Amino acid sequence: MAKNKDIYWIRSDVFENYVTLPVWVWEQHASKHEFDDIPASEEHIYQTVVDPDQAHRNLDPSVIGESCIFVKYFADAQHHFLVPVLYDGINEPDEYEKGGKKGRVLTGYFRSSPGLSSSMGPIFWSKMEKKDEGDEK
Repeated sequence: MAKNKDIYWIRSDVFENYVTLPVWVWEQHASKHEFDDIPASEEHIYQTVVDPDQAHRNLDPSVIGESCIFVKYFADAQHHFLVPVLYDGINEPDEYEKGGKKGRVLTGYFRSSPGLSSSMGPIFWSKMEKKDEGDEK
């Protein structure tokens, strides 16, 4: 059994915060999606945190504290993957956008329905589209 302080990895999110994936989170939360149509993997969580397509405000009333939901589309699965991250040491709303904070993955799962859940707020960050090298627009 994992100890509360055991972690798989620490990586920077797109806001330059340090985000961890604790072992107990993977074992107790993300693994509950093991029997979903498309099982969640630790790699899906990792890719979604370090290279998301967008970030939404997390409006889930059961999550106490400042958090956001990173979203990434996986072409091989043909679905979006969602990773809520809870940040520590936040004194002002949305302060994690400035970077330098510590966050913890809460879970990770593929969205089963095309609509947004009521816990997902508006998009507040989106990945910039890369232009082709020959594109002078």
